[in-house]
Amino acid sequence: MGRYQADSTDSTKSGPKALPEKAFSTSTMPVKEIEVPRASYVLINVGHATKYEFLYETGGSYISHGIVPASSNAGAGPIRVDINPIAWKGGAGVVGDVTFVYRGGL
Repeated sequence: MGRYQADSTDSTKSGPKALPEKAFSTSTMPVKEIEVPRASYVLINVGHATKYEFLYETGGSYISHGIVPASSNAGAGPIRVDINPIAWKGGAGVVGDVTFVYRGGL
């Protein structure tokens, strides 16, 4: 698929075509225990003394990722976890604790 299109004012010229929305990565901070589209990977934004668990299939069981202590990411930013879940629970269970990232591409 070409990335150029005919110029609207001069048919002898061409110009770049806008990239489709799917070409860019997106992210969401879902509410705990609510199923969303499968993530490309997950960021754990906040450490807690309780474990984070993730759901991979509708009707399945949550699987523990383990405890992410608050001291493990204090000031260091989020922790990337290369998993592909559809829901999460754990920690304090507050929106913003976990980010689901969706990788874009053409």
